[in-house]
Amino acid sequence: ILAAAVRDLGGDPGSRGACRADEGALRQAVEEAVAKADLVLLSGGTSKGEGDLCARVVDELVPGILVHGVALKPGKPICLGAHDRKPVVILPGFPTSAVFTFHEFVAPVIREMGGLAPERRETVDAELAVPVSSDRGRLEYLLVGLVRRSDGGLAAWPMGKGSGSVTAFSRADGFVRIPRNVELVDAGDRVAVQLVGAELALADLVVIGSH
Repeated sequence: ILAAAVRDLGGDPGSRGACRADEGALRQAVEEAVAKADLVLLSGGTSKGEGDLCARVVDELVPGILVHGVALKPGKPICLGAHDRKPVVILPGFPTSAVFTFHEFVAPVIREMGGLAPERRETVDAELAVPVSSDRGRLEYLLVGLVRRSDGGLAAWPMGKGSGSVTAFSRADGFVRIPRNVELVDAGDRVAVQLVGAELALADLVVIGSH
């Protein structure tokens, strides 16, 4: 997923695959990547404590980890680091968290490195179909599916909050940003939906149930 995202931005991704849970092997892989690449991405190993090898190895670089954890949901455990002037980023291990943090923190850096203008995503207005609660203190990205209402407007239906759900992300039409100091968005509230794809293509039939 990340390699495709880098390629979409005009980059040339070089995937090194998975690295076993061995500190020496991971350190060697990171050193080789830093020597060859303009920007290094890792995924996972940042949030559970002493067993997180990625954070430990990246922090040995110079200057190492600059930011560990952000007020974002999903994506809180991201690490932003560097070696000399090369960005080294540890994205969360869950797919949805990794994708959101990539687009929030990494994509703008790649675009600037490549001489591209800042990205402008298409946004559509919709009404939230059901009430949604959010954790105070963190900006939240809420995946939604869009349904055309009988009056011609759009209704945004939440796709679930699982940060490990690849299916929800692949089926979502876009996402809503819930500000960090908002605890509840009521049904019927107007929201701005940033589209995930290049254009909006509504489903011909939508079936929604409790299970």
